[in-house]
Amino acid sequence: MDFEVCFLPREATRQPSPVAVLIDVIRASTTIVTLLDRGSPEVVLVGQRDRPRLGELRARLGALVCAEDASGLKAADADLSPSPSVLHDLDLKGRRVILATTNGTLAAELVRECGVEHVLIGCMRNGAAVMRSAVALASRLDRSISLVCAGREQCLIPALDDASCAAALLRHGEEVVRAGGAIATLRESARIARNAASVFVGTREAFDQSMSAAVIRRIGAPEDVGYCAEEDVSELVPVLSFRTGIPAIVVRKETKG
Repeated sequence: MDFEVCFLPREATRQPSPVAVLIDVIRASTTIVTLLDRGSPEVVLVGQRDRPRLGELRARLGALVCAEDASGLKAADADLSPSPSVLHDLDLKGRRVILATTNGTLAAELVRECGVEHVLIGCMRNGAAVMRSAVALASRLDRSISLVCAGREQCLIPALDDASCAAALLRHGEEVVRAGGAIATLRESARIARNAASVFVGTREAFDQSMSAAVIRRIGAPEDVGYCAEEDVSELVPVLSFRTGIPAIVVRKETKG
């Protein structure tokens, strides 16, 4: 099975369309896993283009709004901050949540524009679980796996934290493939990510040195960095569903069978 790492969403152009694991580890993908873990049945992703219709969508869905402004702080029109360490203490059972972030929701839109049909959400907290699902799905469809990083600055600049997370998830994927008696083939981009991650003692050190973590500390949410670095504490696998109309992108828990 082939693995690649896309350091930005616009690189996810391999054909046939791969099984993609979308990573915006600090913080959107970790936030999505946390929202679903805390009981939300559905997370609706809203990008900048549809942001003016946020109030209409909130009323129609009866949903809570989890959103940040351009600085990363809780948006003025939001019910919740996309701080996963804060969300972890909430009971969201039965509550739909609308999520709007600067990079994570845009990354989902860009992956869709690249023609990727099968997208899972990955982070450190669900790394082993999401890679088991990705390998199983890719095997069933006879596809490759792309670990797609959201990056920074409107998905235009590669992010150290996302690339380090991709390297960690890559290790899980290789282990799953080998355990099944198959061969894992790393494309050049995957080898680059793995080798780059090796200069750090661990993922937490890489996160601490990233610009993403610097931004999170600057806005007064340093706990999020450690929370996003916690490994394999969730078995939940979020799956993107692409639709026409609004909402266009919805995330739900993986269903077996």
